[in-house]
Amino acid sequence: MNMNNLTEDELKQAKVGIFWFYKQTIIAKIHEIDLSIADELGLIDSPFQHIQEWEKNHIYLSSFPELLGSEYQEYPRGRVVFNAAKRKFRVILDKNLFTKQYIQQINNAFNLIQYDVEYFSDPHYKVFNA
Repeated sequence: MNMNNLTEDELKQAKVGIFWFYKQTIIAKIHEIDLSIADELGLIDSPFQHIQEWEKNHIYLSSFPELLGSEYQEYPRGRVVFNAAKRKFRVILDKNLFTKQYIQQINNAFNLIQYDVEYFSDPHYKVFNA
C-alpha cells in the first residue's frame, strides 16, 4: 500500500491507542484515527492515558481480575500513534516487548499489518514493580 497517498477511508482500518502485556496477552484500548486532530508535529494519538485506564477504569478486569489493585507501570506497556506528516505508524513500547510474538500481537490488535510501522523503545515505558 502506498502510504503517501492513504485516504482517510484507508486509514479507518488501522487504530491508535495504548496497550499492556500480561501473561503474554495484549490488553489494549483502541481508538479510531481522526486526521483532523493531528498536533503541530503531525501526530495523531488517542485520548487515553495509561494510569487512567488501568487504575481508574480497570481495563484488565474482565480478562484478568487478579490484577485488581496493581499499578499501571507494573507491566510492559506502550502506545500506537500515527504520524500524518510521514504517513507512518509509530509504536512506542517497553524494550522487553521487542520480540516477534509481541509485535505481531500489537500489529493484529491495532490492525497495522498492511501499513508502514516504526517501533521505538522509550524509558517512559519502563516497568516498575510495586
